[in-house]
Amino acid sequence: MTAFESISNLIEQNKSFVLEAGAGSGKTYTLIQTINYLIEKKGAALKLKNQKVVCITYTNVAKNEIIERLEHNPMVLVSTIHEFLWECIKPFNKQLILEFDALNTIMHQEKPEKYQLNLKDRITRVEYNDRAYSDFEDGKIGHDDLIVVSKNMFQNYKLLTTILADKYPYILVDEYQDTAVETTEALINSLLSREKAKVLLGFYGDSYQKIYDTGVGSLETFIHEGKINLVTKKENYRSSTNVINLLNKVRTNIKQEIPDSTDKIDGSVMFINCDNYPAPPKKGIMEYEKSIVPQKNLNYEKIKTKLEAEGWVFTDNSEDKILIIANSRVAERAGFSNLYKVYSTRFGEGANEALIKRENYFTSFFLGSLDKKTSKERESGVEHLIAFYQSQDYNSVMRFLRKGNSDQGVSGYLKKHEDKTAITNKLLELIEIRNSKTIGDVFNYVTENELMTIPKSIGKYLEKIAVNPDDLADEDLKTKLQKDIAYHKSLMLLPYIEVINLFKHTQNQTVFSTKHGTKGEEYRNVLVVIDDTSWKGKYNFQNFIDNSDDKPDRLLRTKNLFYVSCSRAKENLVVLSLSTMQKGAMNEIDNWFGGGTIASIADI
Repeated sequence: MTAFESISNLIEQNKSFVLEAGAGSGKTYTLIQTINYLIEKKGAALKLKNQKVVCITYTNVAKNEIIERLEHNPMVLVSTIHEFLWECIKPFNKQLILEFDALNTIMHQEKPEKYQLNLKDRITRVEYNDRAYSDFEDGKIGHDDLIVVSKNMFQNYKLLTTILADKYPYILVDEYQDTAVETTEALINSLLSREKAKVLLGFYGDSYQKIYDTGVGSLETFIHEGKINLVTKKENYRSSTNVINLLNKVRTNIKQEIPDSTDKIDGSVMFINCDNYPAPPKKGIMEYEKSIVPQKNLNYEKIKTKLEAEGWVFTDNSEDKILIIANSRVAERAGFSNLYKVYSTRFGEGANEALIKRENYFTSFFLGSLDKKTSKERESGVEHLIAFYQSQDYNSVMRFLRKGNSDQGVSGYLKKHEDKTAITNKLLELIEIRNSKTIGDVFNYVTENELMTIPKSIGKYLEKIAVNPDDLADEDLKTKLQKDIAYHKSLMLLPYIEVINLFKHTQNQTVFSTKHGTKGEEYRNVLVVIDDTSWKGKYNFQNFIDNSDDKPDRLLRTKNLFYVSCSRAKENLVVLSLSTMQKGAMNEIDNWFGGGTIASIADI
């Protein structure tokens, strides 16, 4: 019985389910099959009751793709999770104000400076502002808080779930593993606990492809409780035989196979261990790690050159890809090494979050930001504005400018043709400045010409660093302020071209990719580069492979990253370990890759 046939049977029994679909299995195709089945078999009854099927997607790109594949069928509401939750709760304004006020009180306990006194008596309506954070004073709820408030309202107001069940008897969730824990629990616990008119929930995804810490990951608990039924999809339409064999050893809950209808390609897998470094000392590990960086770079270049000689093509937008966790070596090769150094000096290991995840005032100002709950790209920031203009998406340019992506925007003068001409001239000048001047020059030009206003967060930061450190009595505060001043000065003097290179990297437009840019992608040949040196706090490949990690969260995070990276390859896969794998891990690697496909860097 196929996965779709199992799903069809469960629908007829009105039983909720989760489709666990391995990499390359055609999950989205099965999702579309399910929706079409519901339209065909349940469509008449749905029309009679003025009901719809809901499909919740992970990104706007996925949303638009599904809408197109369904030919804009009016019986299906395709929505991102935030859009759907807001549509559910916004009619309940009175209750929404109370929950928003309760959240404000919690913020008072955690961050007193964000507290708004007597909030529920001062706002008459809560609005969704499509940004990361809430503005309590103005009654505007942001992405992150919408998730929390929605869960509370689902739990506290039965009328809400009654109305929801009456309107949407079938709710399908794509990429369930990265959906926020609060959202998943709200849907399952609130909608499946109803005695009458239960909603049928369908979850589509893969627990092994969870790459965001806020995601629910596995629904195993709900499966064991009997609330939802497990359906597995075992086909792999993407990868070669040898890549699939490797994936089946990395994960044990699904044994994938190539469908009979697909041409079989043997392909190849190879593991290269870099063991040509001096023995590490018992003390002074940090200095030792720094001392072997040049050799690591030589090892990397050696393998890259070897693969290019064998026909691999490492150019932007090529069929072959280098997948690597963003760190200083990637920054150097992708063209933003000085930017990385400035952030590393100020934020240490937090540089990756500040840059790649854009959890920093200035990186989000220039590059836009990621939704914390879903890691969905928010198309804000200078580079998205330029991308809209260069792709001739003028509607998005105007929408961006009217919104302003900050406090007030430029809507006041976007009315006449002359105004639009002026905007065009400013954008053309901005493009020229971006390519030749500093980050400070671009920041000043954008704000002085009202293409974007200075966000409150940056405004407060600039006020803070305007203080003379010598005026502070507290030595710790003085030291911190001195670091902030030095960081800001260094940042503003850097060439802006490094911001452009970082943006290309985050948008997967270079030969390199990061874990956040690769899920769902596929490439002919893939070079996966792993290195434990700087990331043992968050990832540890040595301990994952030999199964010795005593931190379950880190073990799961590393395993998923390794699986997602390796499963991108359609034909050939090479894994290069820049840090030396020890005997225990190499024994397991021998099992995974096979003795003939494992090599020491010295033998290459």
